[in-house]
Amino acid sequence: LRRMIRAYRDAGGRGPLHLQVHVSWAPDQAEAEAVAYDQWRSNVFAPPVCWDLETAEHFDVVSADVPMRRVAQVVNVSADLGRHVGWLEEYLTLGFDQIALHHVGKEQSAFLDTFGAEVLPKLRAR
Repeated sequence: LRRMIRAYRDAGGRGPLHLQVHVSWAPDQAEAEAVAYDQWRSNVFAPPVCWDLETAEHFDVVSADVPMRRVAQVVNVSADLGRHVGWLEEYLTLGFDQIALHHVGKEQSAFLDTFGAEVLPKLRAR
């Protein structure tokens, strides 16, 4: 991210910096990992692989043996709300002006309620 920001600024970029963060949170670590793995393991492939897969079945085949550690490289996975606060603070420290949180799970209500009550207020206090 630092290289990307530097390249943008060095090329004359003066606008605000926006970042989308993929998140998997659940009250239990095993559940947070299971959600991320189920919903996002097929999204770890760089081009041209991700460009050339034609069907959902193709994504299932190529992602069948993706390890959880690879998913955790592209999704912030944790049951620990403090860890999520820390990750988001790091992005803010890098200079991002706006951060869009994308919970990768299907169930959004608990995520929205919990992050709205426990995570975002800690960031606003910065």
